[in-house]
Amino acid sequence: MIRVLIATALLTLPTPSPVDPVDIAEPAIVSVSVTWHGWVRDKQTGEVFGGAKGYEVKASCPGAVINPAGYVVTTSSCIHSGVDGGSGALFDAAIKDLAKVGRIGDPSAARKTLAERAVAEGPAPDRSLGRVVKVDRDNATVVDLLAPADGDIAVLWIPRSGLPSVEVGAAGPIHTMRDGLALDAQGRLIGLARHNDRVAQAHVVNGLMRDIKPALGTHDRNYRTGLERYYARAYDSAVDYFTAVVADSPTHVHAAQFRDKAIAKGGAPSSGHDLMTLLAYILGAVTLIAGGLGVWLVRRQAAAERHAPLQPSLTP
Repeated sequence: MIRVLIATALLTLPTPSPVDPVDIAEPAIVSVSVTWHGWVRDKQTGEVFGGAKGYEVKASCPGAVINPAGYVVTTSSCIHSGVDGGSGALFDAAIKDLAKVGRIGDPSAARKTLAERAVAEGPAPDRSLGRVVKVDRDNATVVDLLAPADGDIAVLWIPRSGLPSVEVGAAGPIHTMRDGLALDAQGRLIGLARHNDRVAQAHVVNGLMRDIKPALGTHDRNYRTGLERYYARAYDSAVDYFTAVVADSPTHVHAAQFRDKAIAKGGAPSSGHDLMTLLAYILGAVTLIAGGLGVWLVRRQAAAERHAPLQPSLTP
């Protein structure tokens, strides 16, 4: 009986099948955008470019949620105010204006000159540029960053929780690129594409988050298990896991989509009756095993008592 139960349990387990790493990571991919506002001032001549309203420049960069509590990793060159970030974007806007009126001939040379002798600033000299950072539709706060030359990684925070998250992996071979994110074969985030076609290593983010670290939520683990069951063609089980994900994280669009795919392939959610039946089978099997073990121990003890030799008395 026990052998039959074990064999049945093994047969019901899904056969392992490779999961597409993009399917694992894609729910955590977000759009990071930055809007810069300011003017460009030539420090030698005092001339200010940008007119009365100044320049407003928008930039976008890859990003991914790395903790369900609203923590996002992106490249610091996207949100940094230096020449590689906001200041450079405003320099480019000034060069376009100068080119329109015929004041420059070589844009590359003009860009180099501005980088050497000009400054991008706010509405008053030496004031910081205006900057609005968004993750999808939410305003984001910059938690910490490494400058572009020191790692080009930044951590943002948005006031949302229960977000789908991606696991951050150590430096290693890149399996695929998706929306500017470098992923390994297990769907872990290895790095983010930089403006110079290089990849910023994602694992350095561990030193930026202080008390908060990259982490996965329960819904992330259930989603991964659901993908494993789906790829193993265990569609009933996949439906249950994806349903649990949606219940825990209602905005998890990918879990809802995979649940629908599993249903379309014949999967059906488990009913409460099915669950109670399964628990009854498990409890019955445990009871049988425990009862059989108890009988065996009693018989063994009785046999030992029957065959044990008499011990001599120690009293005179």
